[in-house]
Amino acid sequence: MANRAYSTPIYTWAFHIVCTSLPALIAPVFIALAMLWLATPDPVASGHAALALEAVR
Repeated sequence: MANRAYSTPIYTWAFHIVCTSLPALIAPVFIALAMLWLATPDPVASGHAALALEAVR
């Protein structure tokens, strides 16, 4: 039988924390960026000629 059957190495704990906590912290940032990207007006549809020309280039 193993000497320490119920102990877990620290790198396993760290890997578990990174894999579970980091996505939970980063996901709201990506959602906010997507909402900001959707809120920016389309230069072609808004009628700004200079921005529309720049968008075509």
